[in-house]
Amino acid sequence: MGSSSTFRWILTVIFTLFIQVLFLRDLTIAYFAFCFLYVWPLIKAPIDTPPAYLMLGAFVLGWVVDVFYNTHGMHAFASVLMASLRSPIFRLLTPANGYDERSSVSLQEMRPLWFFSYLFLMLFCHHSVLFLLEASDLELVGISILRAFSSCLLGILVFGILELFNLNK
Repeated sequence: MGSSSTFRWILTVIFTLFIQVLFLRDLTIAYFAFCFLYVWPLIKAPIDTPPAYLMLGAFVLGWVVDVFYNTHGMHAFASVLMASLRSPIFRLLTPANGYDERSSVSLQEMRPLWFFSYLFLMLFCHHSVLFLLEASDLELVGISILRAFSSCLLGILVFGILELFNLNK
């Protein structure tokens, strides 16, 4: 990752955290769909990002959100788990000719089928773990999975719109 892309990534992290804690904290759709914009930099991190850096960044992002949401490490845990599952998800979705190491994770470079599959898997891993930890009761597994799925659909919609704004950049 070059210095300009690193600087841009850090600005994206700060911007998404700012939006998450100030505007999206109490925004839900029917108490089932939540938008967790702070995971966007983790999803969009370059393919060649070392896993240790990605997990460290995921921990910091999740921890900051935990501080503002008073969730005692649930966001940090879900974010680190999502970051650690990124490599297996890449291996699962690897195209026949592999990845170009300089490629970015984007709708333009990865095409819609790959991009939205990747986005769904990453978001569903994060959201399901987060909502199952929040429920901490086996009787609420169904509601937790429903909340994870609906939040995942909302995230795909929001992140898809964000990608459409970045198509020609």
